[in-house]
Amino acid sequence: MAKINISISRKILDEIDKLGEEEKMTRSELLRKAFKTYVEVLSEKKKESKKRKSIEKAIRLQDEIRKEIGDMDLIEDLRKWREERR
Repeated sequence: MAKINISISRKILDEIDKLGEEEKMTRSELLRKAFKTYVEVLSEKKKESKKRKSIEKAIRLQDEIRKEIGDMDLIEDLRKWREERR
């Protein structure tokens, strides 16, 4: 496993040590887990943002289609089409 050096304030280091004791983890374990969780949360946020943008795009497209076709009753048109096929 690779080793790195980081600079961190004494206050944060004390918090890490306290939490590590509570969770029965070493500093390294705690920091690895914290980073992994951060990456997962960030990934989920990106997915949600992409999903939201896709939904907004679909809504805009739907609104554009509505403007083009006007006040059509598509359910009624579908019923008529089915009746004509019988």
